[in-house]
Amino acid sequence: MLKEGLDPITFELIKNSINSIIDEMALTMNRTGYSPLLRDLFDFATGLCGANGDTMGEGLVNPIHSGVFPLFVHTLRKTWGDDINPGDVFMGNDPYEGASHLPDVYTVRPVFIDGELVAFAGAIAHQLDFGGRTAGSNACDNIEIFQEGLRMPPLKYYDKGVRNYTLCRIIEKNVRISHMVIGDLEAQVAATGIGERKFVQLAQKYGGWKVMREYLKELLDYSERLTRAAIRDLPDGEYEDEDFMDDDGFSPEPIRFHVRIIVKGDRITFDLSGSSPKVKGSINLPLSSTVATVNTAMRVLLSAEVPPNAGVQRATTIIAPEGTVVNAGFPAGVAGRGATIGRLFDALMKAMAKLAPDRVPACMSNLDFGVCLGGSNRDGQPFVFTDFIAGSWGGRPWADGIDAQSPLWLNYSNIPAEVIEREYPVQIEQYQFVHDSGGPGKHRGGLAMIRDYRILENDVVCQWRQDRATFSTWGLFGGKGGTKAHGLHIQDGVERPLKKEIFFCRRGDLLRAVLPGAGGWGDPLERDPMRVLEDVLDEKVSIEGARRDYGVVIDNESMSIDEEATRHLRKTMKKSVNYP
Repeated sequence: MLKEGLDPITFELIKNSINSIIDEMALTMNRTGYSPLLRDLFDFATGLCGANGDTMGEGLVNPIHSGVFPLFVHTLRKTWGDDINPGDVFMGNDPYEGASHLPDVYTVRPVFIDGELVAFAGAIAHQLDFGGRTAGSNACDNIEIFQEGLRMPPLKYYDKGVRNYTLCRIIEKNVRISHMVIGDLEAQVAATGIGERKFVQLAQKYGGWKVMREYLKELLDYSERLTRAAIRDLPDGEYEDEDFMDDDGFSPEPIRFHVRIIVKGDRITFDLSGSSPKVKGSINLPLSSTVATVNTAMRVLLSAEVPPNAGVQRATTIIAPEGTVVNAGFPAGVAGRGATIGRLFDALMKAMAKLAPDRVPACMSNLDFGVCLGGSNRDGQPFVFTDFIAGSWGGRPWADGIDAQSPLWLNYSNIPAEVIEREYPVQIEQYQFVHDSGGPGKHRGGLAMIRDYRILENDVVCQWRQDRATFSTWGLFGGKGGTKAHGLHIQDGVERPLKKEIFFCRRGDLLRAVLPGAGGWGDPLERDPMRVLEDVLDEKVSIEGARRDYGVVIDNESMSIDEEATRHLRKTMKKSVNYP
């Protein structure tokens, strides 16, 4: 029930309009951005926040990015106080002042109605480069944030409608691909302008700010009520589990992510205190990214009908002690924290599977690979190329995992091979699925992928970030893990295994990224044999894999199931002492 005096139809229209505005802002960035990260990969987000930073909606953008807006707005308000005016656009990227990592630059524009500050329209984009010791500003082997690039607290990029020439020139002189970076920053500014104008129009349409303010307040309260009701339906208790990253690039020691979930009444607590201390390599998480990750994972426990806004977070407590890998604290390096977000998300899902087994999928292959190249292009001009390769989903309680789908905490797309080859001295020689790589289960895990990069110029520096080479994805409820990741630098026919590192390539070198396969859900021997046959015909599973992993015998000539042999093999496999 809505608050007395509010019209339910108007409420619904305003709720949907907020998300539509956020999506229109996102389309503006996508269509005006300069770099492939905005045009093709969709490594950006947009959002609307109240004057106090509370998120109003989410739209079809990356929740791991938009989830940082509240912290950025809080820092901005604390820093600038009352010196916030119409026409201002604030910009910042400091992980220790409300942002996430240096390539992710946040811009927010204050929205005024009748002279009152009522909201902020925000846009964040991963910039191709933002300075630092290596092209792309993503290196995993920084040992402090000062090595990572140009670091900005919330500053005025536009002051009452006039661009800050000094700040613009500082950015221009500290980044490698200045025309693309400035172009993408202006795309962000344009998106915030769309957000401001559309938000004011929305308020005018429904009777002015005083009227819309009541509906927006109710929107957050409504999400809170639905969230608390959903938590009350969960069994009280404590649920915990853990997952690991392979290493930090310096030490071979694995990095632990431990999650303890406490459900009590209509509140839920996520305690990450058991996670490893911060590490030397720059894969630590700032608190902002951890908060956004937990809040995104929380959505798995809720119906899609619950509007995604700050009301959801009122029922949630997050414990992430400073000095741990999930809240490293200044001046720890965080540039390569993308894979770390994925591993924290995996640990959250693993613990949540004990709480809500009918909703949580098996382990997906997250953003475990980040490949960043820099050097001189064919025309002698500098280039920076960044590719984040999303993997596949784990098997779900009701269906197979989705092949080649970005993880739940992202909305990434794919940079087409044709775009890469047109704009960079790189040839994509292979981009395909790996058969027998998805974790076996009643519902199969999504497949691993392989991508080959042929380097066409000399003296190309490569930042290589990979994970899941030691710890494979995991299955649930009898499902098994997928295949492990690995990377290779092939030079003059000699293969060198890769890890989290920086190295140089020369013309003719081949870089190979083999992603991990996602985990399976449920007992593989309960999978419908016809589904197994379909996977074989689709070349996702081999005939040998069908027999070994699923107990399904397929005739090699007729490509049909030998039903008697299958029944006998499955019966034998179930009796095996090695069968879980």
